[in-house]
Amino acid sequence: MKDFLEKRLGIEIMLEDINFEDRLPLLYISLYTFKLVQTYGVEWIIIIPKEQVHLSKLRKQHKQIEKLLNLHCAFYLRAGNLYSINTMISEGIPFFIENREIYLPFLGILLQANSEREIKPIQRLSYLCQKLILTAIYEDWNEINVSKTAEKLEITKMSASRCFDEIEFLEMPILGLKGRSRVINIPEDKKTLWEDLKNFMRTPVISTFYFADDLQLPIKGGMSALAEYSNIEDNAYPSYIVAKKDMNRLGIKNRPISGKIDMPGSMVQELGYMLFYKAGNIMDPLSLQLSLSEEEKEDYRIGKAVKEMLEEYVW
Repeated sequence: MKDFLEKRLGIEIMLEDINFEDRLPLLYISLYTFKLVQTYGVEWIIIIPKEQVHLSKLRKQHKQIEKLLNLHCAFYLRAGNLYSINTMISEGIPFFIENREIYLPFLGILLQANSEREIKPIQRLSYLCQKLILTAIYEDWNEINVSKTAEKLEITKMSASRCFDEIEFLEMPILGLKGRSRVINIPEDKKTLWEDLKNFMRTPVISTFYFADDLQLPIKGGMSALAEYSNIEDNAYPSYIVAKKDMNRLGIKNRPISGKIDMPGSMVQELGYMLFYKAGNIMDPLSLQLSLSEEEKEDYRIGKAVKEMLEEYVW
């Protein structure tokens, strides 16, 4: 770090570890380490995240730390995409990325790399990217690059690269580098990882249909799937899942639909993606959790069954 800064800034700097346990809340002490820097006769602080911290937290915490320390502070980041870099520059948040950008506005310094790949902002995760992430979790991916991802999911390299862009834009803690290639790495603690990731996820359910008869489809979803994974009882009618692309082929939408207030013969959920799990005749556990309605999530019995399912089949 010292060598990098001196080479890029063209001056000698003084750098030393410093402890702020007496001046900062324990939250910040647990999230960051700190170094005191002297440059051009100015003292300032380098804030080093102990683990990846999302951009929204960096923006908020930077102001609070500077106010508490009454010193200029710059984040040291191990990685950063074009969107996050431009956002921090536009908001005046000092930072540097080793071997790349340096932005120290309190010293009047902005040094940028010229070879950045632009990543388009996204509003929400695509179904394909969500399928990729869940597959990586189930299969314990380690150093899986774009080419290998395309092979595993049987998609084009361009589609896989777009998924990697989504993961990078959202700064998900599963993206790493091997040489110059982006790779997916799933940590051993999947439970903690899922707590970090699930807020980015979306329900896979596009539409729900109720029918007067039992369609006897091959893949169970909803409460029927949860009953397979746990000790909870199924509804009086079976629940099935069908991929959007298969709805017309199976003639699902051409069948007479029954209102939910009647006792249906079966329920069918149209999904944005299908992820074949284990034997392939049941919805995967994480997608199942994401598919639950708000009403179902508030049911204690269902919550207990979901916890039982995840402990048994995922963590």
